[in-house]
Amino acid sequence: MLTLVQRQPRVAAVSGDKPAGLRRRMVEQVAVWRSRSRQLYALSRLDDRLLADIGLTREKRVLACSTLVWWHP
Repeated sequence: MLTLVQRQPRVAAVSGDKPAGLRRRMVEQVAVWRSRSRQLYALSRLDDRLLADIGLTREKRVLACSTLVWWHP
């Protein structure tokens, strides 16, 4: 039996944080999103032979490439 569980987004407390620390975390998060975006773009460009090498099908590639870069469950 398959049970789907919806995860709650992680929320960090910002009260009392210094602006520089918040800015640093924001820059780091944007860097993570850009990295994911580049990886998904590279994945979308792979041919069937390379997909088979890494154990993916076209359907799984489409599913992976359709996820939002800022949402990572």
